[in-house]
Amino acid sequence: MKKILYILMALMCISCGEKPTPPNPGPDPEPPGPGPEPVETLASKIITEWHCVVSDIDADIYLQFGNFFDFELYQKIGEGAHRLYKGTWELDEDTAMLTGKYNDGAAWGSGYAVSVSEDGNSMTLTPSEGSEAQVYRKESIPSEVKEKAVVIVRSDAGCEIPVL
Repeated sequence: MKKILYILMALMCISCGEKPTPPNPGPDPEPPGPGPEPVETLASKIITEWHCVVSDIDADIYLQFGNFFDFELYQKIGEGAHRLYKGTWELDEDTAMLTGKYNDGAAWGSGYAVSVSEDGNSMTLTPSEGSEAQVYRKESIPSEVKEKAVVIVRSDAGCEIPVL
């Protein structure tokens, strides 16, 4: 009886030691291709820093549209430092209409039809309400302008009205 028990235990050890062979997976799969080209939207084209080169007012204007739908507007009319206005912007891609609000909740004075040149280096903002178009060139805002700008908390404060 002991011999049968030993033989059964030996057979169990032998059968447990065998490992099943994995199935043959076949040839290595092809790596995925590069995928579709990313679609460049109008919003992605305007997210950068701009300098106004044509306006119906005599001013020095810089505008930065941020990735998180925020903006910074630096404007200087006459002498003194640039004034900094901040807020948020929205763009209707179907109509190319740009609108925004300042941080105090005041809406821009107008909506703007926005267009960007083929090379992406100029942007035109045409107000929906009666003023001339503003033309901007892609240009970094000088650090001196940023450092010396007077931060405006209320969009209706001071003697200047923001250009947007």
